[in-house]
Amino acid sequence: MAYEELKLSTPSPILSWANHPLASEETKMAKNVASLPFVFKHVALMPDVHLGKGALVGSVIATKEAIIPAAVGVDIGCFVGDTLIPLLDGKSYPIKNLADCNEEFIVYACTSTGKVVAAKATAKLTRRNASVIKVILDNGEEIICTPDHQFMLRDGTYKEAQNLQSGISLMPFYSKVDKDGYTLIAQPYSGRWQKAHWIVARSGLLGKVPKFEEQRTVIHHRNFNESDNRPENLEFMGNNDHSAYHRNLVERNQHWQSPEFEQKRVTALARKAQTPEGYEYYAARGTQNILQYMQQQPEHFRQAVAGNGERGKQHLVAYNQSEKGRAKSKEIANRFYTCDICDAEVKTPIGLHNHRKKEHQCNHKVVAVLPLDYTEDVYCLTVPEYHNFALEAGVFVHNCGMCAIKTPFNGDQLEGKLKKIRLDLEAEIPTGFNENKDVEKSVTNWQRWRDFQDLHQGVQNLQGKAMKQMGSLGGGNHFIEVCLDTENQVWLMLHSGSRNIGNNLAQCHINTAKELAKMAGNKLPDPDLAHFVAGTPEFQAYWHDLQWAQNYARFNREVMMGRFKRIVEKHLAGGKATKPLLEVNCHHNYAEKEVHFGEDVYVTRKGAVRATEEDYGIIPGSMGTKSYIVKGKGSANSFCSCSHGAGRLLSRNKAKNTYTLDDLIEQTKGVECRKDTGVLDEIPSAYKPIDEVMNNQADLVEVVATLKQVLCVKG
Repeated sequence: MAYEELKLSTPSPILSWANHPLASEETKMAKNVASLPFVFKHVALMPDVHLGKGALVGSVIATKEAIIPAAVGVDIGCFVGDTLIPLLDGKSYPIKNLADCNEEFIVYACTSTGKVVAAKATAKLTRRNASVIKVILDNGEEIICTPDHQFMLRDGTYKEAQNLQSGISLMPFYSKVDKDGYTLIAQPYSGRWQKAHWIVARSGLLGKVPKFEEQRTVIHHRNFNESDNRPENLEFMGNNDHSAYHRNLVERNQHWQSPEFEQKRVTALARKAQTPEGYEYYAARGTQNILQYMQQQPEHFRQAVAGNGERGKQHLVAYNQSEKGRAKSKEIANRFYTCDICDAEVKTPIGLHNHRKKEHQCNHKVVAVLPLDYTEDVYCLTVPEYHNFALEAGVFVHNCGMCAIKTPFNGDQLEGKLKKIRLDLEAEIPTGFNENKDVEKSVTNWQRWRDFQDLHQGVQNLQGKAMKQMGSLGGGNHFIEVCLDTENQVWLMLHSGSRNIGNNLAQCHINTAKELAKMAGNKLPDPDLAHFVAGTPEFQAYWHDLQWAQNYARFNREVMMGRFKRIVEKHLAGGKATKPLLEVNCHHNYAEKEVHFGEDVYVTRKGAVRATEEDYGIIPGSMGTKSYIVKGKGSANSFCSCSHGAGRLLSRNKAKNTYTLDDLIEQTKGVECRKDTGVLDEIPSAYKPIDEVMNNQADLVEVVATLKQVLCVKG
């Protein structure tokens, strides 16, 4: 279905995908929003639209230079077009070129524990004429980006560019090409160099790593370019088969048997022997040969080494006292070694060690952050699995949070285990007003706590509560679900937000906006439409706190999903960790700065999800129906949005007064969940039919996976 323009006399048109007339209160609320002078183009109503606070839930509102603090939001940071992104083919490309190609590619990303991986990504233009700043690093690199873009810190957390300070350590991305042409990547968690093609393999992009009988598994580069580590160029082989393959090539090419090539081969071997890796290799091979000789010819060995100690001592003393020996010792003491990070020449191996420890500490540091007096079009990447990517400048940055993962488990594995999983979930993840008794280490280590003192004064007594609520579900329509798709694959899904701290922050700023409106004598159609004007201190304070709350919400979901995943793995995989086949994160109830119809606007999605052509989204139904994983179609008139669920048909009180416990039991048949009056307001009939909602937004999204709930924990 396409939208219809509602026949309402409002300054801004109202476009609706709901396919049903609005009730009188809903109409009034829509007209109130559309009458605001700063609304851009029109107001878009999604298929799940229903009454909310100030604005309808399921509405998308684009505004110019103002924002209504009725939703929790987060901004998206971006980079200028010539920012270089290193890809697996061994080359780096301007981010604008990647966006223009409109194709999927593979970048380097980093886990929160400092492990570099390879991940699929796409690029896009995100804003036009955006304000930018410059971040200068201690390696001399300069990065120009929007002030709100998040940089990955050395501890795996994120901080916006505008809040970076001199001396802050960032998660480093170091790469180099070794003497054989292979790309090496430094692993931040260990400080060791790893070949990029094995990073690709360990990231699962080549499938399962095979075993070859009585052979060591190696990776062959099909085009013989050792720096091209695209998955299509890599192939697993046994080391003996690999050597035989190359020998076969030698026999077919006389060049490989020429004296010139042999001289190059001998020179390369000698050069390899002089490197630490080559020395270690040849020393190990020599040790193996000596041990084999000792075992096969013991008598000959004993005769050969008889008196070695005495003879060797005499020769060593004489050499050290000679002019040549003293010169050699002096030369070794003054030998310079090259730092493989900054190429500095440092005397002695101990000096090199001390240099690396003092100057690098295996991380980059910020030198300065400078404001710039111009604007530029900016771009960003979407990296669905890891949500960050490496820049050629040598650091990792965040990409542009309901939450769902597709697991490698099959639905048959759930048989007889659903109740045990539900009981474990209810024991491990607090619901409703409950909170964690103990605060786990990952929560106390969250770096955003250091910014808590900068939040609104009205929440300064809530840090302890916020810590205990991190990793809790909350109430209302929040849920944790195990679902099956049409291929019988197991999905894990949850919906939660910024808990009590987010609600309190929002209320503090809403009260401020109302006070300002009253002082200014603004006559608003609804007090909850009080707003902040861009450029004012109140706007900046709200935008800062709103971002903190959204980061809290995202990390809260990550903590819960980590527990959720471990519980399922305990029952289905004996506790063995598994890798998700697909991860989807999407915000709703939030605001962003975006480009629409060629202009910069603030887009508030109140109960809606962003749905550009690159976005994956989640549209859940009720606890007894279906849910959908979707991909956006980039509809301009919806401001690239879609619904965030089915939407309520009945209020909570009306649902409790209309349906009985027997109705709940019948409508949730086949779903492992609570079946008591405490969740009666969440009965499936209290929500709109999800199939109808999906039909009404067929022009906004395409369905990627259809899910059926088999387990549900409600808040």
